[in-house]
Amino acid sequence: MNPHSSQTEPIRHADGPTIGPGRHRVLIQAYACLPDHGSEEGVGWNRAIETAKYFDTWVICCKRLCANGIRRHFATHGAIPGLRFVYLSNSRRERFLAGIPGLRYLAYNLWNRRAGRLAQRLHKRHRFSLVHHLNYCGFREPGYLWKLDAPFVWGPLGGAQNYPWRFLPKAGLSVTIREGVRSIINELQLRFSPRVRKAAQRAALLMAATTTNYQALTRAHRVKPLIFIEGGVAERSFAATPPRTDGILRILWCGNLEPWKALHLLIEALAQLPQDVRWELRVVGSGSLATQWQRMAEHHGLDDRIRWMGQVSHQEALEQFTWADILAFTSLRDTSGTVMFESLAAGKPILCLDHQGAADIVDSSCGIKVPVTYPQEVIAGLAQAIALLARNPAMRDMLGRGARRRVQKYLWSDQGKRLAELYRQVIASNVQNDSAVSPLPYTEVRRDQCYSSSRGEISPVAMGKA
Repeated sequence: MNPHSSQTEPIRHADGPTIGPGRHRVLIQAYACLPDHGSEEGVGWNRAIETAKYFDTWVICCKRLCANGIRRHFATHGAIPGLRFVYLSNSRRERFLAGIPGLRYLAYNLWNRRAGRLAQRLHKRHRFSLVHHLNYCGFREPGYLWKLDAPFVWGPLGGAQNYPWRFLPKAGLSVTIREGVRSIINELQLRFSPRVRKAAQRAALLMAATTTNYQALTRAHRVKPLIFIEGGVAERSFAATPPRTDGILRILWCGNLEPWKALHLLIEALAQLPQDVRWELRVVGSGSLATQWQRMAEHHGLDDRIRWMGQVSHQEALEQFTWADILAFTSLRDTSGTVMFESLAAGKPILCLDHQGAADIVDSSCGIKVPVTYPQEVIAGLAQAIALLARNPAMRDMLGRGARRRVQKYLWSDQGKRLAELYRQVIASNVQNDSAVSPLPYTEVRRDQCYSSSRGEISPVAMGKA
């Protein structure tokens, strides 16, 4: 069948042979889910493949964003037993709304409504032991899985963190207005959105991605979420960087060139360094402030030591850690920051701000955290830390070893085990409360059979034939 056809068919069961007893069935909703990616896409993918190790797993995801990448991965790497994807297309109305400034969340909500109806039909057929709204991780859109008659898991949740007010004047008028309005809306939505409140109270397991989000959810809804870091890292081998002999500190910065990433703080810190501190900076990423920040660097006479890499693939970004001595992470508003996990895996110390996700991920064994007080104090703190790291290769080496130890806490495989145990606890609690619920037999899912959904219906699609 042509996967791009608008013709629809009823749901068809695609189970393979039973290979073991006692496996529960889990439904995950992950709008963004892609192999070989960071950010939300990487979180969705890695959570899905880890869950499939322990449960028969269905994943509802966005067809436009995810289908082609997943199919290519399957064609190259073959099957993962127990994992099945259900692709839900964006409707024409959703695509139209997504292109209008300020209406992206409305388009996302409409997709979630249809995903909720799709989940109801899947649940009617497969009787899931647990459903999990995974991403996007922002609390504003809880989706509709919480309406199903199955234990509901939500998170890890982010999005409650705000841009520090003291830093808004330095960001410019437009950013001040946008971030100020966002902070006000954030608080109103967190406290007064009926769906956010109902989903939070309905959740058998509510997870906060950071301490900041834990505090916000606790304050707004009198719930006690579990702090469960949003991101992670795959087990991979980074080549050990040979000792530097040229006395140059190589700094890597990765992210969107947007106001909340605050690259300007690093540029101003570099401009304050003493002449004896030798450094080079590589900036990986693109965004609306690229030209402005390049001009800032030129104004300070730094442009000859900064290489603007632009947008690169995930693999190319990882390769930059072989070059780097440290990662600088300057975000003023971020749930976490997946690049920090990659830095830890590469054995590179992290220089960051001591707030939000970075405060939870980085400790004194693997990096330096600068207190978030006033802009000039933060800039001075960044400059002092850079000078300290540049003059002390032994400290960099010690922090690098600490980074490799620290990353063990964030391996996807270990996180998968922890989440699987939490799932089991939720399911067991539900079984005790409802004797009609019982484990379902595990069925192997063939990689060449997934589902693609159009207009809210589901039809079988052969992998790699789109």
